[in-house]
Order: sequence, then C-alpha cells, then structure tokens
Amino acid sequence: MHSRHVRPWGRLGRTGRLAALVVLVVLALADLAAAQKGGLAFGALLPLTGPLADRGKSSKVALELAQADINAYLAASGASGQMSISVENTGGDPTQAVEKLKALAGRGIKVFIGPFSDAEAEACLDYADKNNLLLVSQGSSGPFLSKKGDNLFRLSPSDTYQAEAVTSLIRQEGVATIVPLWRADRYGDDLVVHVKARFKQLGGEAMPGARYAADRRDFTPILDDLSRQLVQASRSGSKNGRVAIYFAGGDEVVPILKAAAKRPELAAVPWYGCDATAMYDPIAKDQESAAFAMKVRLASPRYGEGGANVYSLTEKRIQDKTDLFPDTQSLVAYDAAWALFFTAQSAGSATDFARFKQLLPQVCERMYGVTGWLALNDQGDRREDWDFDFWVLKFEEGKYFWEKAARYQFEPGTAKELFLSSGNK
Repeated sequence: MHSRHVRPWGRLGRTGRLAALVVLVVLALADLAAAQKGGLAFGALLPLTGPLADRGKSSKVALELAQADINAYLAASGASGQMSISVENTGGDPTQAVEKLKALAGRGIKVFIGPFSDAEAEACLDYADKNNLLLVSQGSSGPFLSKKGDNLFRLSPSDTYQAEAVTSLIRQEGVATIVPLWRADRYGDDLVVHVKARFKQLGGEAMPGARYAADRRDFTPILDDLSRQLVQASRSGSKNGRVAIYFAGGDEVVPILKAAAKRPELAAVPWYGCDATAMYDPIAKDQESAAFAMKVRLASPRYGEGGANVYSLTEKRIQDKTDLFPDTQSLVAYDAAWALFFTAQSAGSATDFARFKQLLPQVCERMYGVTGWLALNDQGDRREDWDFDFWVLKFEEGKYFWEKAARYQFEPGTAKELFLSSGNK
C-alpha cells in the first residue's frame, strides 16, 4: 500500500505519557498467581483469508508480539507458566467464525480476541452468550451490536463516532447539503442514519440519497438518481453552501468511481467516504478510479493512529513482520491481549467466566494501552480516547499514494478537535 506515513497531529501529552506508562504501572500491580498455576490460554478468531485478510494478518502478528512480550515479562518475573493465544482463521465468513469458535471452546478456551467484523461478531454472539464464552473484538464497531449485558466487548470506537467525525469535517469545509450514496446492508444503513442525523444537528441538510443492493453490478440507474438529487440540492441549497456526496459502502467503490467519472455533475462536487474506503488500495491501483477520487478529493475516515511513542514502536514492529501498513485495529488487538492477561491475573484464571467478565471492565477502566485509554461504557464498548484520521489520494512521480489530510481527535478531559492539514483542500 502506498502511503505517506506522517503524524502531523499527535495526541496531547497527558494521554501519551500515560500510554507509555502502561507496562510500568499496570504490570507493577499484576498478581502472577494465574500464570504460576500453569499458564493462560486464550483464543483468537481472525480473517486470515478473504477480503479482510490483510487486517487479519496484521492482527495475528500483533497478537504474536503481545504473547512474546507477556511471556518475556512472566519469565523475568520468575513465573513458571506462560500465556498462549490459539489463532483460528474465520475467512471473514460468519458461519466459519462460529465453527472456529466452537472448535476452540471444545479445547476449554473461554475467552477470545475477535471476531473482527460486525457480521462475524453477530453470528458468534448467540453461541457465546449461551455457552459462557467471552468475545473481545478489536474491529467490530456497528451500533446495532451495542447491548448491555451480553458477552461481547469491543475496543474500537463505534460507527456513531465515525459519523460524528466525518460530518464535522464536511461542515468545516463549507458543505451545506449532502447527498448520500450507500450499500443496502446493516453497515451502510447504520452509517447513513447516523451521518444524516449528525449532519442535521450541525445545521446541514441531507437529501434522501441513493441506496443500492449489495449484489448490484450495474450502477447506471443508481447514479442517475444520485445526479437528479444532486441537481435538485444544488438548485435549492447552493445559496447556503456547497453540496457534497457521502459514500458508505465497500469494494464496489471502484466501479462506482469509474462510472461517476463519466458524469460531469458528479465530478463537480466533493466526495466523502467511510472507513471501508480509507486507504483502500484498489482505488489507487485503478487509474480511472484514482484520478476521479483525487479530482473530487475523496476524504475517508480511518480509526486514527496514536501519537505516543509506544504506538509508533509497536506499529513498526508489526509493519516489519507483515510488510503492510498496520490498521489501528491490529494495535487494538495488541492492547486486548494485555487486557486479557491483566484480567486473568485479577480473576485468578482465564476459565472462571463470571469473574473474568466482571473484572474485564474494571481492568480496562484503569488501563492505558498502546491505543490509549481502554475504558468501556455500560454496553461494553470503548467509551472515549479515540481519533479518526482522514485520508486522500495524491499523485507524485507517476504514482498515486495516500496522504493524511485531517484528524478528528478526542481525548479524555478535553474538547473534541478537528485538525486540517496545511495542504490544498
């Protein structure tokens, strides 16, 4: 993946310092009793093949590093046991994820990192709830899975925060009306609902938009509808500011961009994307879609990188072993492994389900990891200390590459801030 790996907006000092102290503070408090009893066993459900394979591979390496770091700590502390993480490939498929969950549970494992996606997490949750298994996902973020009391904990920010971030950028850049274009699935539907609601709260207007089936291949009628609404919005709302297109979908973005490039009215307005289009390399590798994405300055949010040194060092360790630009969720997986380890120390084992479930939120409440504060809300989702980086395509020396253009930052005890790059917008 071609990217300009820069951090023009680091975290403020307080969180950065606390993140760097996680090993010093929390480890100092850890009781080694559980490890001394013979070791700790956890499972991991990762998409090592399929459309999410790169993310799965990055998470796998992150967990291998966490396992090695934890075991090195145990050895240095004189503990006789070790921690192990058994990884199974879900292929990104919900049915396969459930099968792999059952297989690991059959080996006596009670606590799991993953699954990565919303669809996999939803499919596994019923079995987990009925069999006292705990899921700690590094990637699931759909608001529809935010439920109190179930056995799913999630350490990535909810898509409601993604909607908050992207609408803040859209309004900041002078857009008064958005015309959504989205895929008819739970991901697209949820995002657009929250984007529309948030944009209206910020004083903007939202057109009905164009919704298409997930299996659609001919986008001509969809773009016809989008063009009609765009013209209507331009006529009625241009006096209040610009009109823009908001896209929420997946890999079909490439043919959509190529088709839109042939329509001058769609090329005349800015486009904004979702986390599925952020740094999505097939866009950059296709000349037509890349040229159009750059022309309309397609800006897409991605769960932001941490600014602390410990984040940079861990990110580099993952990148060195994968030759991939790590997604932030892989570093969340690293944090998840440490959180499970600390919880097992407090609980006395990794198999006492009730006690482990009770203590995990308490551990996360006082833990500052590589990605920041891991505190959870009542639904078991990450509560705060999250950021979103916005990525756009640039062209230089005959190559397209991704460059960070803005950052929406939220730290505990501070106001949310939007930072824009000094480049042309």
